Amino acid sequence: MDWKSSIALSLCLTQSEKMSKQQLKWIVTGNFTADGAVAYLQAENRFSRQLVDALVFENKEDAEAARKAAAGREALVTDPYVTEVADADKQLDVLTARERIRSQGPSTPYGRLSPTPRVV
Repeated sequence: MDWKSSIALSLCLTQSEKMSKQQLKWIVTGNFTADGAVAYLQAENRFSRQLVDALVFENKEDAEAARKAAAGREALVTDPYVTEVADADKQLDVLTARERIRSQGPSTPYGRLSPTPRVV
């Protein structure tokens, strides 16, 4: 292909067609039953509170099998499910706003502002 054809082709492609597609991967997540904190499945059927520790599955079928195994451990983790992630600069990138909030914590302050209750 000559340079004129290459330029003409690149002008016809949309931005999404020019960008390389991220390779999707999967993780298993849920919540710790004891305190409701976010839980990520890691190696050896253990759970972590940190996204960086999550066990990454290359295909959805393996992730689903791990989710089914984790579902039998309701005393530890509640309602495990599979979610998509992508590799981004040596870290995992969650692909939904919900998972980003879960991994980074609440988007607004919560709880008591004062450690001592008011006396009325």
